Amino acid sequence: MVNNENLKHLIFRIQENDRQALSELYSEMKTSVYSLALVYTKSDFDAEDIMQNTFLRVWSAAPSFSGKNAKSWIMMIARNMSLDWIRSSKKRTDLDENIPSEDCFEKITASETVKALFKHLKEEEREIVLMYSQGFTHAEIAEITGRPRPTVIWKYNNALKKLKKISGGDNVD
Repeated sequence: MVNNENLKHLIFRIQENDRQALSELYSEMKTSVYSLALVYTKSDFDAEDIMQNTFLRVWSAAPSFSGKNAKSWIMMIARNMSLDWIRSSKKRTDLDENIPSEDCFEKITASETVKALFKHLKEEEREIVLMYSQGFTHAEIAEITGRPRPTVIWKYNNALKKLKKISGGDNVD
């Protein structure tokens, strides 16, 4: 599990232009950032691109870091980068035909059962369940996603109920 105090210390070092600190931060957070980007993009290539751009943004935005929750701050940057990607890809989609993308959970889990279950969740439900499974609290998820904490809790519980019902053999649509 990622230590938030260690992340804060790394960001403070980045504020002093310490490139080694950025490398260490990348090693600590790359999987979480990549996984979140993959939820939005459903493409390994695009998720990788967003992950790289997230850490470039962390470097340039480090002076604005308030010193509060470092993990949430980084994941909020990743989420915003993902949303920017969605907006720009919608513009590109108007010009291109829809190209089938890879399954968004291909890299997250090898389990075909889990992938099949997650297909029944809405994007925001997948995002919340994924973040919770990575150790984020409901309050942190609320901060990152910009949703009220009770809404995050409700959506998380609703997603779990939906997954339980589906895995029990009942159809949900």
